[in-house]
Amino acid sequence: YMLSGLAVLHVSYAEIPKLYYFDIPGKVEAIRLAATHGGFLFEDVRLNRNEFDSLKSNGTLKFGQVPVLKVAEDQYISQSATIIRYIGKQTGLYPSNDIIAALVDSIIDQEVDMFTGLTVSKYPDRFGFGAITTNQKLVFSIRESVLADVIPRHLGYFETILSKTTTMWIANTTNPTIADFVLVPRLIAVREFVEDEMQFDILYSFPRLRSLIDNILTLPAVQCYYDKEKKQCFNNV
Repeated sequence: YMLSGLAVLHVSYAEIPKLYYFDIPGKVEAIRLAATHGGFLFEDVRLNRNEFDSLKSNGTLKFGQVPVLKVAEDQYISQSATIIRYIGKQTGLYPSNDIIAALVDSIIDQEVDMFTGLTVSKYPDRFGFGAITTNQKLVFSIRESVLADVIPRHLGYFETILSKTTTMWIANTTNPTIADFVLVPRLIAVREFVEDEMQFDILYSFPRLRSLIDNILTLPAVQCYYDKEKKQCFNNV
């Protein structure tokens, strides 16, 4: 397990918070990166299947899924957007200005909208669409439509927002917010997925989104996070 971040927090903890997820980027990579950059000290617990099943069966996972953030004995925060918003409020990555905070929230909500179709096509049983798996031609057709039409339309929305900013960040803030950290790992993931599935760069027509990825990946704490030689990362390294 890896300890990340150096906390200067609005609350104190009796023990180091623990972030539970699998050993993959998934929905939690945004949280790991934001916490590391923001200086939120946490234990990065990478679960195997047996450990996940144990947490699920003993009632720790109130919604039967991860990620969860343990902040105290018997106190767990669920849902990825809620966790990153909580960490953002602790570290200054969530705006104190209500209007800017609303913009950040809207971007995070729009990210969910952008990927809903792809998520359902990848995990149809989870959403009650298991019947479509008997028709792989239909599954492929749905996924092709999502990748060729739906996701690019949403990418265009984000590209337009970035075109109107005067800073490096999507909410036009001086420093990154949780919205930037939510978007970038998902953009990287969908780019890799589409390259594997359809052999083209889905971000080719969106230079500002490509720059946003670079802006996050070149933050010192993020570079440190991906440097496996280092055991602890700080936002001012």
